[in-house]
Amino acid sequence: MTGRAGKEVLRVVLLAHAVIWVAWLIYAFGVAPVLPERDWVYLREVGKSFLAGDWASLYGERKIGEGTMLFRYPPFVLYALALLAAVPPKTAYALICVVQLLAALSTVLLVFRIRKPRDADLVIAAVFGSAALAHVIVSGQSSAVLALTIAAAGLCWSSGRNVLAGVCVGLLAWKPNWLPVLGLATVWRGGIRAGAASGMVVVGLMLSTLPLGAGVWHDFLTITTQSSEIETRLLAYREITLLASLRSILAWGAATMIIWAVLGTLLAGLAIHALRDARPIGRSIAVLTLLALVVNPYANFYDGFVLVIPGVLWYAHRNDYSERAWWSIGAWLAAYWLWDMAVFYYSSFVPAFDSPRLSAAGILLTGWLVTEAVAGVPNPRLRMP
Repeated sequence: MTGRAGKEVLRVVLLAHAVIWVAWLIYAFGVAPVLPERDWVYLREVGKSFLAGDWASLYGERKIGEGTMLFRYPPFVLYALALLAAVPPKTAYALICVVQLLAALSTVLLVFRIRKPRDADLVIAAVFGSAALAHVIVSGQSSAVLALTIAAAGLCWSSGRNVLAGVCVGLLAWKPNWLPVLGLATVWRGGIRAGAASGMVVVGLMLSTLPLGAGVWHDFLTITTQSSEIETRLLAYREITLLASLRSILAWGAATMIIWAVLGTLLAGLAIHALRDARPIGRSIAVLTLLALVVNPYANFYDGFVLVIPGVLWYAHRNDYSERAWWSIGAWLAAYWLWDMAVFYYSSFVPAFDSPRLSAAGILLTGWLVTEAVAGVPNPRLRMP
């Protein structure tokens, strides 16, 4: 009874947190005199410049609300942004929200096909009551589609459709900072054919931009090569990578990059060792997703929605961990969840959480990755009941 009562309390708490993004939508569409300016407004402005033929300004700085933003996506993303620019602002924002909510639900359903957990309704409450989903809706970002793409690749891997998994990974070219880890995993699991499938998708997306000319690619590559300089302008706590955590402790510099490269190599080696053991495919997908996030050169707080994948798989594979390992991972996950909520939504009530100097997210997620990687396959007598 105690366990059942605890789950009911947790379910209520999680669903109560879903009020954050529901209330935001009510405010944005029903109360606010004008739609609040968030990331989606900036993306729509880029789309408007694209439709107007002002391509020279696409990758320039733009003032949106209280911040200055830069367009850091490849040129083929402009076609999707053109759709947002072609409709009124409220329609554009509503379209973004509907697509992201459907993508969030689809991500969960795809992960359920890899391994469906008991208490599936509790898992859904956790996803829709997460800070990450609130970030996606409030910002008008596309992280749920990112998670859906990775989940689709994971499902293909789990069913042996490695070439199709390669196609899904190739679609990640719209967020190319996610390609290295998952692209290499595609070749490792599926060989040359799967890698070629990924490459063909990437090439196809690039060829679709031929009518735009080489200028937009030059501007995109210029922005990409200036990534380190751009990162120095951003508040470290708003990113969730290991690099952001190191930067918040050591500041930006050569020493920070060297330490990051060394730790990233060690984490990659640990992940490879983990992927070679006899763990279930769902747990391998969790390791890959965590590694792709932790060693990413940059990943904003809203991209934390991809943690739905390893989070659901951790809960679904309850019987494939030792009791200690399962609870340890749960502790890392809970700590990240609380950090995410505290910094972005509780800070109004607890000022100490407002704009923290330390970017703790990367440390917490690294701890989660390491714990998952070393957990291994336990003795049956040590598994969770």
